Amino acid sequence: MQALDYCRKKAAPPGSSLHYALLFATPVQRDGLLALHAFHREVTAIPGEVSDPAVGRAKLDWWRGEIDRVFERQPEHPVGHALVPVIRQSGLPRERFEDIITGTALDLEYGVYPSFRELSAYGHQVGCAMADLALRQAGYNDPASARFGHHLGMALLLTGRLRHLGRHARAGRFYLPEDEIHAAGLSREGLLRLPADHPGLQHLLQQQVDRARDFFRQADTALADRDRYAQRPALIMAALYRQLLVELERQGLPMLHRRVHLTPLRKLWLAWRTARRERRHQTQ
Repeated sequence: MQALDYCRKKAAPPGSSLHYALLFATPVQRDGLLALHAFHREVTAIPGEVSDPAVGRAKLDWWRGEIDRVFERQPEHPVGHALVPVIRQSGLPRERFEDIITGTALDLEYGVYPSFRELSAYGHQVGCAMADLALRQAGYNDPASARFGHHLGMALLLTGRLRHLGRHARAGRFYLPEDEIHAAGLSREGLLRLPADHPGLQHLLQQQVDRARDFFRQADTALADRDRYAQRPALIMAALYRQLLVELERQGLPMLHRRVHLTPLRKLWLAWRTARRERRHQTQ
């Protein structure tokens, strides 16, 4: 329980999107998702916590070792202790944990992605690997639903990076394809100096929002009806992040200048509505 309490504080504090998604998870799902998301949070936070890439690489190497220890059932970290029963019960593959670490290492080396091809490769490791682990832990029956994890992982990662666009840019990390920045008549160096309503910037940011929204649509199409009830937590996360895209648009796409939030009450209502809608799939 101490390990799970640590995971809850790390990944699903009150008011967070995951907090509301887990309100509608089964106990087994909840514990597993807490462990998985806490691991993801521990690892992906490293580039923002260090100023020396060598220190960041050392921290990531430690987590590589911790994953080895987890699979040997000899973890040292509270998150590792929480992961042991999840991996045992769900048969989660080691490679997906390693993908998250490998993808995060890119943040220590690169601040620019020349095109969406390179950004999507990063997203596949950092976002899709996490979504695939969550999909497997929550359970699915239709093989076609495996694509749900890929599309949802990309959608959540792109939306999350958009939400924190200004903070990351000020730290020298730009999760915008550089060819699309240039196509909008802009330069990476000048983005933070532009007013939020600059036409070229608005076009560029709307392009990113539309791409994330398209991945959400693909995810929804990929998930088989008979798997929707088991995937309620993931569908709630999708609903919350999709609404965040709507809110970004409503406020004029201000992501480079300030962060946009959904209120806790709104998150709770969206989570409840999504869970209620998916209840009809329970007996299918």
